[in-house]
Amino acid sequence: MKITLNDSIPEAQRPAVETLVRSFIKAPEILWMPSRFPRYVMFVEPGPNNTTEPESGSIFESPQSGSRSLASVTNFLEDRIKLHLTEKKG
Repeated sequence: MKITLNDSIPEAQRPAVETLVRSFIKAPEILWMPSRFPRYVMFVEPGPNNTTEPESGSIFESPQSGSRSLASVTNFLEDRIKLHLTEKKG
């Protein structure tokens, strides 16, 4: 899975954010790109099979319909990153 993150995240926080992403998604390709939009998670692309298939121990193992969609993954990661950055400022 390819995940594009906003490079507005301070460079000192990027390793921790990458670790956070990797704790929920197995072996993502993480790209840092500039953006004028306020979101931290700018784009999530599916894996090589073009699906978000369940992986052992991942966020995709949810029984709720729609929780495996790319939009759900994007929103989930966005919320987790915001929380992480807020805690670091605190």
